[in-house]
Amino acid sequence: MSKKYDFIKHNKPTSNNYVYAGRSNIHNKGLFARRDIETETILCEYDGPRLSRQEGEALAKEGNVYIFGESPKSCIDGSVSWNLARYANHSCCPNSKSQKINGRIFLKAIKPILKGEEITYDYGYSFKNFNDNPCNCGKPDCVGFIVPQKFKSKIK
Repeated sequence: MSKKYDFIKHNKPTSNNYVYAGRSNIHNKGLFARRDIETETILCEYDGPRLSRQEGEALAKEGNVYIFGESPKSCIDGSVSWNLARYANHSCCPNSKSQKINGRIFLKAIKPILKGEEITYDYGYSFKNFNDNPCNCGKPDCVGFIVPQKFKSKIK
């Protein structure tokens, strides 16, 4: 899917001073700290073409796992090559979070992150059909599925 949008001109870096993509034990590729990172640091932007919610949901049903629900009416197609944040995996015990700032989505550290540590955040998928979204984070409190925090006690 990313080839569809790669013609779009952009001046977005595909790496930065804080993070890089590499091999992950959670899921194939992951996002890692290039250096020690302090809490509240903006790590990178979740970027890509903006789509209507209907377009995003249709692409997700076709298998695009990089659709990020930005609002009730819009989504971001993060499958594009310049979206470094697409490599951040889900974890039941994340070290970052997604945050909307001035209409854009960023990953932000929620605790100190050590150099080489994998950057993770809670994807916050819907509880509906949770069995379709297994979690491989390996954390002690992992419930085995990607679900919002408020529903984790219903699965344990």
